Amino acid sequence: MEIGESIVEDIILHQVGNRLREEPLTLANQCFDITESIANLILGGYLRGIVSDKNQYILTHESDMTLNDVAHHVSAFFSKKISFVELSRNLATHLYASAHHPNIASGDLFVILFDKLKLHGQYKSAIGVYKAESKQQYISTGTDGESRRLEVSSGINPDLIDKGALIVDGSEIIYAIDRLSSRTKYWIEDFLKAKQVPNENTKTAVAAGLIEKVRDNIESPVARQDFCREVIALCADRDEVPGDEIRTVSEKYVSSDVWSTELARITERKGLVDADEINVPTRNLQAKLKKMFNRINLGQDIGLILPENLSFNDVSFKDDGQAIQISITLGKKHG
Repeated sequence: MEIGESIVEDIILHQVGNRLREEPLTLANQCFDITESIANLILGGYLRGIVSDKNQYILTHESDMTLNDVAHHVSAFFSKKISFVELSRNLATHLYASAHHPNIASGDLFVILFDKLKLHGQYKSAIGVYKAESKQQYISTGTDGESRRLEVSSGINPDLIDKGALIVDGSEIIYAIDRLSSRTKYWIEDFLKAKQVPNENTKTAVAAGLIEKVRDNIESPVARQDFCREVIALCADRDEVPGDEIRTVSEKYVSSDVWSTELARITERKGLVDADEINVPTRNLQAKLKKMFNRINLGQDIGLILPENLSFNDVSFKDDGQAIQISITLGKKHG
């Protein structure tokens, strides 16, 4: 998507409190006048700051997508059934109802109408929804007669998005940010009801989690290392490794349900769009595998960390009831 020609058409601000703390929802009735300087700040912060592959999501619903509130209200606006002000009030009311925890902070909710975003060669409109939960302090200078003074003021920094969403007309993909997600997850899970489209980092994390789970389900430490070597070999001399190739190697060592069960668990835990196939960037994956595979579980709750120049070949245990003798065979990777 190209945003270089984008403009700000309308902007409105509502105040959204936490209903569980009996804080009010204060709805505005009209939009602000937009100056060129304000529009430039919004385009440079709220628009450019959210359009990124790592922020791609898809709106969802447990049973019927038409029941997703955000999708329903935005669709009604784009089909000209409701006005922009009515859309913004509906979104603010839905956000207010989505607060299910007393720790959710109150804040200012900006709803912005963007135009001239270019998608697949066509100009599109988009709705931006941004909740500012934190304000920053700024130092400015003032004059009093001939003397100058420093003044402290507080305001919202559009370059630092607390919570945001951008819904483009005609696109299944939305963009979303929740910078404060470690405190509460209601913005993505309850307000938007969205799932993340896997990007390079999430694909790598999913693949690494799957590989680790498969390795942990292999009983023999020798077989575990054979599995590790086969996975590493898949990454050689290529930019991406298909997930189905990793799965094929995995199923030589464990039951097929280990992979599918763990994939479903990781996808659900990370809030990702369901994906049967993932192509994993080898650059990121190799770094994770190196750390993972250098830790060898020998069995009997005994582990071994190998240096880079050695590889694990075999282990045997002798237990006479009073002591355990461990014999480990290591190979040299370089000569």
